[in-house]
Amino acid sequence: MNKLQFEADGRTYSCEAATSRATPDQLWWWVQVSGDSLRFAAFHAKKGDTAASLKPRIVEFYAKVLADRERPPLPRPTWGQGRPPKPKQLD
Repeated sequence: MNKLQFEADGRTYSCEAATSRATPDQLWWWVQVSGDSLRFAAFHAKKGDTAASLKPRIVEFYAKVLADRERPPLPRPTWGQGRPPKPKQLD
């Protein structure tokens, strides 16, 4: 099985097992969800993957993506920007 399409939670999930440019020797399950412009390499494809085993994993993966988007961004460290030198104290 190399392709799968199903509906869940009012969304259409289109999935395809394919390689990526970064890992041409490894198959990934690429997931595209209706209403989302991004495509995700959700997880590695394995022998024996079935529609019944993939559907809950894909829905759970996308739910995590949505939860991550709702989370406030992590604060960026300021140490990389440098700080002005402290003024020298006179004795």
